[in-house]
Amino acid sequence: MEKEQKLWLTIGLVGIVVLLAVYVIGSFGGLTGSVILASDATDVVRIGFMAPLTGDAASYGESIKRGVELARKDSGLNNIEITFEDSGCEPKGAVNSINKLISVNRVQAIVGEVCSGATLAAAPIAERNDVVLISSSSTSPKITEAGDYIFRTVPSDALQGNFGAQLVYEKGYRKLAILYSNEEYGLGFNNVLVDRFQGQVVTSEAFERGASDLRTQLTKIKNSGADSIYIISNSPDSSIAALKQIKELGLNIKLFGSEGLKSADILEAGSAAEGLILTTVSSGTTDFAENHKRVYGEEPGPFAAQAYDAFMAVAKAIKQGAKTGAEIKDALYDIEFNGASGRIEFDRNGDVSGNYNVFEVRGGKFVAVE
Repeated sequence: MEKEQKLWLTIGLVGIVVLLAVYVIGSFGGLTGSVILASDATDVVRIGFMAPLTGDAASYGESIKRGVELARKDSGLNNIEITFEDSGCEPKGAVNSINKLISVNRVQAIVGEVCSGATLAAAPIAERNDVVLISSSSTSPKITEAGDYIFRTVPSDALQGNFGAQLVYEKGYRKLAILYSNEEYGLGFNNVLVDRFQGQVVTSEAFERGASDLRTQLTKIKNSGADSIYIISNSPDSSIAALKQIKELGLNIKLFGSEGLKSADILEAGSAAEGLILTTVSSGTTDFAENHKRVYGEEPGPFAAQAYDAFMAVAKAIKQGAKTGAEIKDALYDIEFNGASGRIEFDRNGDVSGNYNVFEVRGGKFVAVE
């Protein structure tokens, strides 16, 4: 009898040890706090996300975050952990975010950044650490040469700038003024517009992202004899200020803008935004828009469809068996699919081609233009 008691006591102690082991592994095995058994721990793929979740570009970050969350749900993968970081859309913030994601969170791929300058600042770090960095909204032409681990699901401004230049000319305007944000996004887009516009670029004026007083630049534009203006901005605050001050200064000028202005925030400019023509990347398929509205109660925001496709591209690589950054990178170059934003197929530089849509603000709404 005593031997049987000792046997059952030993079995009980072993059981307790096993339960404790499972608890410890579950507590420390993943950033989401889910229980991960030892046999499953090696199957977890950690993905990072970095974007402006605060500051003047936060609306873009939130829009992209929603796209990623929808894709995570639709991917059907249960072995992906996502860590979200707020970069503020600034180079310094992006460097801090990517260093944390790589060194602390041990991610293999990152969806981000939003602003081109922030992406370019983070790209060398991704390259050195063999971590994929895939952006859904950074459009600077410089990103094309940023490295083998750098991808994007949004086309380069080398394409949009050419499209915009042709659009302005075809609308009958010959004297173009450019107002652009003084950062990689604005600089790259401005350079393409200047190079490709068949008429005359009479003046090109820069402003700091987030600036609220652009009267000095706009006065120069007013005195330049321009018949049209192309606003290149990813700051809703600056864009609204520019539109209102154009009206205040009595500029009789046709308004054009980049995709960064296609945000619900811009409509807050009221009558000052009427007639604004925008060149934009795809807002997403009908199915994506309906799914987004069902989940979030509203239409997709800027770059949400591209963010959905960025996460889906990584998810497809993982489904093919890729786990490390190097494996995900190699797989992405061969992946092709029809995404929420259009055809996704990366060239040797990690770029995609793309079609553009045209919208005009009419009656306080964005109306598609043929």
